[in-house]
Amino acid sequence: MGAVLKILSPGVFSSLQDRGRLGFGAYGVPRSGAADPVGLRIGNYLLGNDAFETAIEFRFLGPKILIESGSVRLALAGDATADLLLSENEEPVKISPWQTVRLNEGDILSVMPLTKGATGYLALEGGFDLEHVLGSCSTYARAGLGGVNGKNLQQGDCLSARLDHPREMIEKIVKHPPTYGEAPLRVLLGPQDDYFSDETCAAFEVESYRVSSDVDRMGIRLEGAALAPLPEKGSDLVSDGLVPGAIQIPGSGQPIVLFVDCQTIGGYPKIATVITADLHHLGQVVPGSSIRFRIVTPDEATAALTEREQLVQQIENSVVDHFGEGFLDLKALYQSNLIAGVVNAKSSGHFPGHLEENSHETD
Repeated sequence: MGAVLKILSPGVFSSLQDRGRLGFGAYGVPRSGAADPVGLRIGNYLLGNDAFETAIEFRFLGPKILIESGSVRLALAGDATADLLLSENEEPVKISPWQTVRLNEGDILSVMPLTKGATGYLALEGGFDLEHVLGSCSTYARAGLGGVNGKNLQQGDCLSARLDHPREMIEKIVKHPPTYGEAPLRVLLGPQDDYFSDETCAAFEVESYRVSSDVDRMGIRLEGAALAPLPEKGSDLVSDGLVPGAIQIPGSGQPIVLFVDCQTIGGYPKIATVITADLHHLGQVVPGSSIRFRIVTPDEATAALTEREQLVQQIENSVVDHFGEGFLDLKALYQSNLIAGVVNAKSSGHFPGHLEENSHETD
């Protein structure tokens, strides 16, 4: 049996997430899955897991976890530090973002608040021992699917590791982790852009919107200049399909960007849809921040997805061995030129390259 991890404190909206439930939208089941799939992939890459192995996703503040039995290796993916309280040492050890760490029975890991963005991950080497529901372990709390009893993580929950024990390996760290700038989110117009005038669509692209406090895995409400539909069209339509990234315009005219736990159908017109390559950025928006949009073509959206995959590859290529503070980096040492020259024992003040040119000074 693998190690057991006990949740002492769940943090904020912590849940278990993987790729999500694909192909069940026709039955009214949302996709769910990772709010930031790029962050999840990097966390799993650090551990040698499959890209979308189930991990603990947390929002703004991470969990506090006790290793109740056994040993595990975790990866902290996100711009947050963590304190590791070792069973034999009351002084906590600081764990850097985007690195792996091995924990043994009795150790306690406390993840601090995120300093940037809204979403982080704790991935487990080998993954958690969980049951799949409709092909996924992702938590969809509104319907009680996946995760632990269909709920977000709660104090006292216990999670079992699939591996009996972690592999013997040097810890890893990402030298160049993903960044989330202020570039506009790229969108494709539609599917109901014909509900809006050309002037309104142009204003949608120019306007800067403020992220409201009403943000969760279902959707992100924005505040800004109202977008009015054409009078003959109105703000209602016969309900049709929805996907994460769709931007609804309700009667208030304030956009709602639907997210990974969004419903599968809706009756508001959708002026545009965030392209797949930029969906992971939605997982990092925080209340009070600004969002802008840029309309692109389908060909540009396809090219952007290729670029994102290249970026993920670059991040993975930046993973290096990590020895932590106070550890000697033997690998770097062995690769260095350890001998710069030889000192003349009889003239200890002289160094190679200077003996001959300075010899006349001592004659």
